[in-house]
Amino acid sequence: MIVQSIVLDALKNLKSNILRTGLTMLGVIIGVAAVIAMIAIVEGGQIWLVQSIERLGTNLLFVWKKSLTPEEKRKFPGRSLGLRYGDALALRQQFPDIVTIPMIQLDLQLKAGDREFSGEVTGTWPEFQEVRNFHAEHGRFLVQADLTDWARVVVLGMEVAEKLFGSVSPLDKEVKIGDHRFTVVGVMEPKGLIRQTNYDEMIFIPITTTMRRFTGDDRVRRMIIHVPQRGQMEEVTQQVHSLLVQLHDGVDDVRVRNQGEFLNAVDQTLWTFRIVLGGVAVVALLVGGIGIMNIMLVTVTERTREIGLRKAIGARRRDILLQFLVESVTISAIGGGLGILGGIGAAYGFGGFVAQSMPGGGDWGAVVQPSAIVIAFSFAVFVGVFFGLYPAVKASKLDPAEALRYQ
Repeated sequence: MIVQSIVLDALKNLKSNILRTGLTMLGVIIGVAAVIAMIAIVEGGQIWLVQSIERLGTNLLFVWKKSLTPEEKRKFPGRSLGLRYGDALALRQQFPDIVTIPMIQLDLQLKAGDREFSGEVTGTWPEFQEVRNFHAEHGRFLVQADLTDWARVVVLGMEVAEKLFGSVSPLDKEVKIGDHRFTVVGVMEPKGLIRQTNYDEMIFIPITTTMRRFTGDDRVRRMIIHVPQRGQMEEVTQQVHSLLVQLHDGVDDVRVRNQGEFLNAVDQTLWTFRIVLGGVAVVALLVGGIGIMNIMLVTVTERTREIGLRKAIGARRRDILLQFLVESVTISAIGGGLGILGGIGAAYGFGGFVAQSMPGGGDWGAVVQPSAIVIAFSFAVFVGVFFGLYPAVKASKLDPAEALRYQ
């Protein structure tokens, strides 16, 4: 028996009981569709998250104050001062090739006429817009003269400008921040919600003005550092940390992390999702395989006399084994093909829904990778072979005489 005739015969036998065949395929269809859809949605989420992080700048280091352990507090009593404005100046002088951005963030209330807005006001340097890839769309951002003069100027996020001034241009208008009056010199470009932070609600003033008008000291909440080359990030991380510890009289009270660590953490988390969701899909495929084996065992019983007749007229054991094995593989292959179509449809159909339900989502969708399709279909065929082998072997071992007498 040639393979082509076996496949045609298998299709004929499956077609003779199409409802049973369809129900048998259902587990494989669901499993393959689940594998493709889940991987596609996770891949889409990964691409969106990485792009979101890189939308706010690349090759970045993040520096903030570290809480000391009880042992460190006893070792360095009263010597942990945290980040200071002078630290940023020292880093700028020591490492002229990198860009250091100090930041002070305060929760304050803004007023413009009878309108109010409560939000986070960020005192920073002019280089912030370049490092964070976040620019003024109208007017300008902060400039060096604003820092030198302790200028009372403010740059508003798009939503803040709309809430305080409506459709009227806020440029050159006054807004009261706390007890001080500031002049609006710019409105930021729309950025949206990224990693649970609404950048359209951000407010920027010169960091020197923040220290003089609001905090009264030189403490800095955190710093962002831009490194020119990605390959230098590990080296610069160590150098920055060493210098800050030296400036803090030997107290290791700062933490320096690079952007690559965040991306690695994201990748590890998403791999965990892939494994868990892939496991669920594999279970569905295994359940489908068990269904295939059960149906094939029933088929062998129903066609016992046929098997005996085939053997009586010269069919060999391997011919019978191949016949039933091809039938089980055909079921899984057709189910896998339908599962691919269903998985692609489910990925694009539910990808947007999943994105909308995630914090900060809504602008990403599924990404169907060819490798996911190949893996899912290959596993479906493997399931057909694995679970169809036992019924096929059982059929091939039937005694012709006993099979012909079977009622």
